[in-house]
Amino acid sequence: MSWLSDYNHEMATIRNGNVQPVYFLYGNDFYLCDTAIRAIREVMKKKHASCDYNYINASDTDAPELQNHLFGTSLFQTASCLVINNIKGLLPSARKVLNAYLENPPAENVLILTADEIDYKNAFYKRIKEKAVTLMTTSPFENEIPAWIRNYTAERGRDIDATAISELMRCAGSDLTNLSNELDKIHLYLPEDANITDKDVRMVSGYSKTFSIEHILDAIGQKDKSRAVAIAKNLIENGVSEVYLIVALYQHIWKLLMLKDPRLLKTPDYGKVVRVYNPKQLEQMRTVSARYTFGQLRSAINALVDADRRVKTTSCDPLSNMMMALEGIMCA
Repeated sequence: MSWLSDYNHEMATIRNGNVQPVYFLYGNDFYLCDTAIRAIREVMKKKHASCDYNYINASDTDAPELQNHLFGTSLFQTASCLVINNIKGLLPSARKVLNAYLENPPAENVLILTADEIDYKNAFYKRIKEKAVTLMTTSPFENEIPAWIRNYTAERGRDIDATAISELMRCAGSDLTNLSNELDKIHLYLPEDANITDKDVRMVSGYSKTFSIEHILDAIGQKDKSRAVAIAKNLIENGVSEVYLIVALYQHIWKLLMLKDPRLLKTPDYGKVVRVYNPKQLEQMRTVSARYTFGQLRSAINALVDADRRVKTTSCDPLSNMMMALEGIMCA
C-alpha cells in the first residue's frame, strides 16, 4: 500500500474506536495532521466520561513541565490526550522524560507527537517509531490527489468521476484543506443518492478565484509563505485595502500571542477574552498558536507595526508593503 493508503487505513481504525497509547505524526501537511488529531480526540471523548486535552509546543516545554504532563495525575483521575508539537524542539533533558514514558505508556491515555520532518538515522526518532503508531502526514504529490479525493467522497457515500476530479483540482488546486471545503459544499448541495460530476463541481466551485482574509490567515497558520504571498497579491489586485489586511493580520496574530499564555488557558471561557466564540475555530487557533514560538509571534507583530508605519510615512506601494510584512511574519 502507498503511504496515503496506510494513512486512510489507520484513520478508519481510529474512527472505529480503536486508539493506541502513542501516535507519531510526521509531515508538513496541516490538514492531514489536524484530521488525525481530531479523530483521536473524538474517540477519547466517546470512550471516557471526562478527558483532559492539552496541546504544547516542544520548544516551549522543559523537563519538569513535560514530567507533569506525562506522569502527573489529575484531581479526578481523568483520561488524557496530550499533543506535543514539533518534538525536534525538545531539550535533551525533556527527551529523557519522554523516553521514560514510552517504556510503559498508560493504555487509557493517548500521546500524540508531531514533527514536520523525520531523520531516519536519528536515534531519538527511531525509538519513537518503535513505540508509536507512525503516520506520514506529508502533503500528497499532485498525482496522489485524485486517490485522496475518491477516498474522501467514498467516506461520504458518493462516487466522483475522473472529469469531476480534474475540474475540482482546477478550481481548488491541490491543497487538501481547500479541496475538503469544496467537497463538503458539493456534498451539501447534492441530493443524498447523487454522485459528483464535473457539472456539479462547476456549479458549486467553478468561480473566478478570489480569495478572502480567511485564506491568508490559513496560509499563515500552515506557515505556507508562498501561498500567503499569492493570496495577498490576489486580494490587493481585487481591491482589498492594505490597511484592512494589516489590521486583520495584527488582530489575528495578537490573539495567537494571547493563546500562548498558560494562565489565560486555565480560565473558564477564555475564548471570550480573545473574542473567538466558535469552539472549533478557537481550537484551530490554539493549534496554530502552538506551531509558533512566543518570539516568532512577537516578531510578526513588529512586522505589522512596521507595515502600518510605512503606510503612514512613505510612498511604498500596497503590494510591496504587504510582501515585506509577510516576509517578517513568515520568516520570524
